[in-house]
Amino acid sequence: MTPTLTSREATGERREERILRAALTEFGRRGFAAAREGMIARLAGVSTATLKQHFPTKEALFREMVRSMVVRTLHQVEPDAAAGLAAESAVRRLREFARWFWQTMDEPEYAALLRLSMVELTRFPELAVFHATEVTGRALRQLERTLADGVAQGEFRIGNTRAAARVILAALITHAHWFAHPEIFSGITGVDRAAAEESVMRVLVEGLRGR
Repeated sequence: MTPTLTSREATGERREERILRAALTEFGRRGFAAAREGMIARLAGVSTATLKQHFPTKEALFREMVRSMVVRTLHQVEPDAAAGLAAESAVRRLREFARWFWQTMDEPEYAALLRLSMVELTRFPELAVFHATEVTGRALRQLERTLADGVAQGEFRIGNTRAAARVILAALITHAHWFAHPEIFSGITGVDRAAAEESVMRVLVEGLRGR
C-alpha cells in the first residue's frame, strides 16, 4: 500500500518550500550577512517563530536553501541522449548547451544561485564542494563528452578536452552574469544580447575547429 501524506504533513512541506523560496530571494538580494530572517518569514507568509521551528538558525536555512536549489538544478541538466541530441553534431550540441545554460540562468532562482555560488559559498566549504561537484562538475563532464565526440568525429581539433571544457564553462558563466546585469555590463557585451551570444559561440566554435 502506497503511503500518503497527512494534510498536516503536506501543509508542513508546502510551508517549508515557501520558506526556502523566500530565503533564496532574500539571500540572493542581500547576501548572507545582511539577509534578515524576519523578512524571509514575511516573504514566506509565516511568523518568525514558525520559521525557527523549521530552521533554527540562519546558517541552517542557508544550507538547506542551497542544497534544495542544487537538487532542483540537477533535474534541469539532462544528458545529451535524453535531450534528443546524441546523434547530432558536436557543434550543435555545444550551441544547444550554451542556449540552455543562458536561458536557465535568466530564471531568477538560478540567477540568484549563481550569484550566491560566486560570493557566499566560501562561508560554507561543504556547500561549496557540493555545488562544485554536483552542478559545475556535472556541466563540465557534459561539455567534455561533447568535445570528445567532436574530436572523434573530426569536428574539433583540441588536445585537452578537460581544459577546453573548463574554458568554455567559465565563458558561459561569466557571460550569464554579464547578461543578467545589462545596466552594468552593456558596455562590454553591447546592447544586442542575441548578437553577443552569437559572437561568443562563433569564437568558441572557430577556436575548437583550429581555424
